[in-house]
Amino acid sequence: MTVAHPEAFWLLLVLIAVALLQWRGLVQGRRDLRLLSGHWREQDALNLHLVKWFFSSLFFNAAVLFTILGLAGFSWGQEPLEQDRRGLDIAIAADISRSMWAQDIAPSRLERSKDVMRALLQEFPDSRFSITVFKGDAVTAVPLTQDLHAVDAFIDAMDPTMYSSVGTNVEAGIRTSLRSFASGSNRHQVIVLFSDGESLEGAPLRAAREAAAVGVPIFAVGAGTEGGAPIPLPQGGQVRDPANRLVVSRVDIESLTAIAEASEGIMVRLQDADAFGRLVREIRQYEVSMTSDGFRLVPVQRYRLFLTPALILFVGYSMIRIIRWKGLF
Repeated sequence: MTVAHPEAFWLLLVLIAVALLQWRGLVQGRRDLRLLSGHWREQDALNLHLVKWFFSSLFFNAAVLFTILGLAGFSWGQEPLEQDRRGLDIAIAADISRSMWAQDIAPSRLERSKDVMRALLQEFPDSRFSITVFKGDAVTAVPLTQDLHAVDAFIDAMDPTMYSSVGTNVEAGIRTSLRSFASGSNRHQVIVLFSDGESLEGAPLRAAREAAAVGVPIFAVGAGTEGGAPIPLPQGGQVRDPANRLVVSRVDIESLTAIAEASEGIMVRLQDADAFGRLVREIRQYEVSMTSDGFRLVPVQRYRLFLTPALILFVGYSMIRIIRWKGLF
């Protein structure tokens, strides 16, 4: 089971405010009825008001609850979709924050990552590639193309100084990579994320779940070691914090693994000898497993299971408010 928009659950707080307003309406209504109805009809009027308030509040609150669950984007299971699905689109999401200058992987995290990117171009020559670079923000620097020479030229020029944004936001990198794919395409789509996993902003898992909801796995390449290394500066020296202490950057394997697993991809360590071979095998295996005799497997969106009862409950709420119940008491 995946939830594409877990932030929708914050809307559940609205139910607290709604419940308070409903309770205030009940109290106000009972007071008004005592003033308007004669003493001999008072109890019948109060009973009618209480019953209508209870059922209308129940139906309305349940309808809001089911609507929020529908907006959250639940999906579970897979279903075959008949489609002529050919070709592979690979979106490279490249972390170019200053921590990628760290040299715990020689010659540096970024340079080794660029080597793997170039190797991907050679391994998948018939694929289309896009490149998204990210720091505190993200931009698709190379739109989806099959011009591998243009992609290779940009990889050569890739450098943290090419983008003025500060910080690191892996979520932005994933989201922007998703938007780089052509809408309505019948090609396989994957994201290959190169990062040390140190995300100072955003919620990468949220973006990973959204990728999973549209059938796009993320293959994360962890750049760096757990021991870490200082971050060199191009003008000399090393990055220090405001207290003048040396900043040591370490790869966040746990975060990268969680991103990959949430999107049904895998995580490999850049320094491992078999990292590239495993990465290629997993991408090819995904491509084969998702296509069989003109069918591909896609996550089953379950929003109808929530929005249908929500609509029925809203109709029921309206009927309770409209229909005269006088004859029932």
